[in-house]
Amino acid sequence: MSEKKSKTGYWMLFLVSLTVITLLLMFLPEAFWLALPTTVGGLAMAMDWI
Repeated sequence: MSEKKSKTGYWMLFLVSLTVITLLLMFLPEAFWLALPTTVGGLAMAMDWI
C-alpha cells in the first residue's frame, strides 16, 4: 500500500538549505561541504527519489 506524503516540508528544507549553501559559497566557501548533504537530500526527498 502506498500512502500519500506531503512534500511541502521537503521542498522547504531544500529551499532553505539552497539559500544557506549559496550564502556559504559567497562568504565562507570552505564550508560549502557542510550544507551539501542536506541540500541534495532535501531535493531527493522532494522529488520522491528516495
